[in-house]
Amino acid sequence: MKTISLKKVSAVAVASLGFGLLSVVPAQAVITLPVWVDTATTVGGVAITSDTSTVTRTLDTQVNAAAVKTITAPAGAAIIFTVKSGAAFVTTNIIDMSINGVIVQSDTTLGTAVTAVTTTRNLPSPTVTTTYNYVLTVYETAGTTRAAATLTATIPVAITVNPASGYSNTLSQAYIVAGNAGTIATSTTDLLPVNVTKTAATTNAGSILINAFDAKNVAMTTPGTVTVSVSGAGALSSTFTNTTDTPTAGQCSATTNARVVTFTADAVNNVIICADGTAGVGTYKVEVTNSAGVTQTLATKTVTFFGSVAKIVADAKLTIGTAGGGTTGDASAARTTTASPAVIVKATDSAGNPVTGLTISAVSSDLTVVNSAITINADTAGSTYSSGGAGFYNASFSTPSSATSGKTATLTFRILDPSDVLGVAYLTSVVTVTIGGSVATEVLSFDKTSYAPGEAMVVTVTAKDSSGNPVADGTASPAITFSKAVGGSAPGASTYVGGKKSTSATAPTVFAPAVAGAFSALATSGNTAKSAITASSSVTDGNAALLTQIDALNAKIVALNALIAKIMKKLGVK
Repeated sequence: MKTISLKKVSAVAVASLGFGLLSVVPAQAVITLPVWVDTATTVGGVAITSDTSTVTRTLDTQVNAAAVKTITAPAGAAIIFTVKSGAAFVTTNIIDMSINGVIVQSDTTLGTAVTAVTTTRNLPSPTVTTTYNYVLTVYETAGTTRAAATLTATIPVAITVNPASGYSNTLSQAYIVAGNAGTIATSTTDLLPVNVTKTAATTNAGSILINAFDAKNVAMTTPGTVTVSVSGAGALSSTFTNTTDTPTAGQCSATTNARVVTFTADAVNNVIICADGTAGVGTYKVEVTNSAGVTQTLATKTVTFFGSVAKIVADAKLTIGTAGGGTTGDASAARTTTASPAVIVKATDSAGNPVTGLTISAVSSDLTVVNSAITINADTAGSTYSSGGAGFYNASFSTPSSATSGKTATLTFRILDPSDVLGVAYLTSVVTVTIGGSVATEVLSFDKTSYAPGEAMVVTVTAKDSSGNPVADGTASPAITFSKAVGGSAPGASTYVGGKKSTSATAPTVFAPAVAGAFSALATSGNTAKSAITASSSVTDGNAALLTQIDALNAKIVALNALIAKIMKKLGVK
């Protein structure tokens, strides 16, 4: 019987799983499988180690972290393949390059390193996007002919070629802007949200800028046609002037509004958005048909068309004003810090759509508590600390020198009700505010008297003024330190809201010490005396609790044994 070496069987099995096809594995073989196309491969003189705007690739990381599986590149680009092996190539190695099964190039001078490069070859130049099946076949020969090959590996790479002069949906852009906000040709994002009145007028509701690019990322002059269609609310101008990247004003008209527009595209295209008297969301789909008649969806944009304001809701964030005079809240349209507005007002129409462009006012019930200096600005969408954008309004209020701790007033936010035929009724929303003074006393507290090691803690500091009322919102709160090392981050200096400042209960930032025993929280008060304030808690000893449980169990066992002994004695059992 013939004996087959398990070692040989394993070698053949492992090699056959490599990235290639194995004929014979001689003892003197030099190339080591797998063999792969590496990301050092260059297209247009640039290594494809990462994706670019014109060349992209995917990897087959099961073969190697840098093994290239597919490439997308522009037509005619020069490509030089970099092929790598587990061991060095030799001068008798051959690499054939085939495209769709036809050998188009052979390389026989590969050097003696683990990396071999092919000679330059230009990619095909199709008129439409086409995928070609490239295969690099590596031969290990004893001479210089394929017939003498003792090891053969095939490496497939699918290359998708974009026509150099053809439209590229990937590189083309579509941005949206409200009204006539000027050029957005260099924008990299939509100027959102687009939220405009539903009232049909000659005023543009917005525009969609469409920039068409070819596969080389060059602006095109004749890419084909563009079709923009709208579903839901809204319309399009059918007579727009498509000449520059700045929307031309006044192109909407009740007689020329359309649901679909199609036009011959060029490098820069502006489509004008119009209101049609319908409230709700309008969805605008942008499609481009290239010169080959292939249609692709470039982008989908939405616009909210609102009706007349029907409701305002004032959401109070800061309600304790400053005794003796001061301003509470940040009413900036575009807030750049975490400072909150005192009140955020939301305005909506009868369907709940946010309403922009309103002038909201507010009146105080007591000018000795809150004076008439109530500032309200429309929130800027996209700002660092936006309150919500379209339909939201930021407000602050000021107190006079006569404002004293404990006093209250109501602020009535209002706007004329457009549904009132007499023009005298208001839509309103009321907020009650109080007055607080400076810090007189502060108290530190924990949410628990004891914690498990590393357990999340809620630490609170409470401040009152000399009248015993909560201090004014925005008053500085102290940083807190601990007598033992804690986990997370110790609470830093901040500000009071409602007379308190606490660490979060839902997303804890500070955790109990890992060491058992008592510990303290410490801070320096902001009062005139700079008093030291402390709070105490402890960390339980997990082992001690376990020993207590064991002792209790042992006591129960002893009692049970005694009971069993009594029963046996009564029964006369020895």
